[in-house]
Amino acid sequence: MSVFDKDIDKEIQQHQQKILELEALKKAQEKKLVGIQEFNEYVTRLCNQNQLTEEELFVARSEQIEAWLVGMGKQSNPSSIYANLKKHFERALNRDNKADKKPSSLPKPKLAIGRYTNPATNETIEKIKRNPRQLDEWISEYGFEVVRTWKVK
Repeated sequence: MSVFDKDIDKEIQQHQQKILELEALKKAQEKKLVGIQEFNEYVTRLCNQNQLTEEELFVARSEQIEAWLVGMGKQSNPSSIYANLKKHFERALNRDNKADKKPSSLPKPKLAIGRYTNPATNETIEKIKRNPRQLDEWISEYGFEVVRTWKVK
C-alpha cells in the first residue's frame, strides 16, 4: 500500500466527526458542572433557611445514601467513592481487629503491698512482692478497682 492509496479526506472526515463528538461531550459535562454548582448553592440556601447543617441533612437522607452505595457495589464498575469507602472500612476493621487481638503494652496496675480482705468470703491474703494467685483471681473476678479498696489499713 503506498502513501497515495490512502484516502486522506476520509481520515480527516473521521477525525472531524470524533472532534464533534468530543465537543458535544464537553458541553454536556459543562452543563452537569453548572447543575452541580447550582445544587450546592440550593443545599446551602436550604440549610440556612431551615437552620440545618449539611450533616443533619445527610443523616436525614441516610437510608437513600446507603441504598445508593449498596447498589453501586453491585455494579461491575462502581464509582471511585465506593472504592474509597471500601478501602477506608477495610482499614478500620483491620485496625479494630488488631487492637482486639493485641495485648496491651501498658504496664498492669499494681496493688500496694499489704493485707487484702475479701468482704464476700472474709478471706485475707497478704501481698509482699508479687500478687498471690488468689489475689489475681479476685482481680479477674471483681476487677482491679474493687479489689484495691479491700486493703486493710
